[in-house]
Amino acid sequence: MTNQVPENGNVAGREDDLSGLVRLFDCFAVVIAGIALLGMMLMTLLDVLGRYFLNAPLGFAFEMTQVGMAVVVFCALPSVTLHGRHVSAGLFENLFKGRAALLRDLLWLAVIAACCLGLAWKMSILAARFLRYGDHTSVLELPIGWVAWLGVAALCLSALAAGIAFVSRLRQETKT
Repeated sequence: MTNQVPENGNVAGREDDLSGLVRLFDCFAVVIAGIALLGMMLMTLLDVLGRYFLNAPLGFAFEMTQVGMAVVVFCALPSVTLHGRHVSAGLFENLFKGRAALLRDLLWLAVIAACCLGLAWKMSILAARFLRYGDHTSVLELPIGWVAWLGVAALCLSALAAGIAFVSRLRQETKT
């Protein structure tokens, strides 16, 4: 799909193809991911300064980094899916032209949506189990089930984003 992404970075074709609500959720998720990333960077700075200058590292930095990384990845995933910015290798891009390229793009968007839904289903089982058993982090005792439920929500939103991109790609093709 790398050749099909327009200059503005929106797989939907044009920015006005996305409704205001979709743009709002996209912006919100990216801002939350950015805040979590900034928090991880500041915590790492404080941990390093405390470790080397005060001989007092943050005891919870490792597990907060793990939780923060999960939040960053889960919050960014729907936006990455919506804008078609997954890591890809265009080894066979030149083999597909016209309708074949459209079919390839639609097939991959359907596969992405199905995979996201399958992962969300499996993760929901794990998230429920984490909460039922009371699993938590070792130092701060944060319940990890809620982080897993964030992952379920993000995967469902990613599947929805793939569906939106699917419809937008079809609309883009019918307009040309």
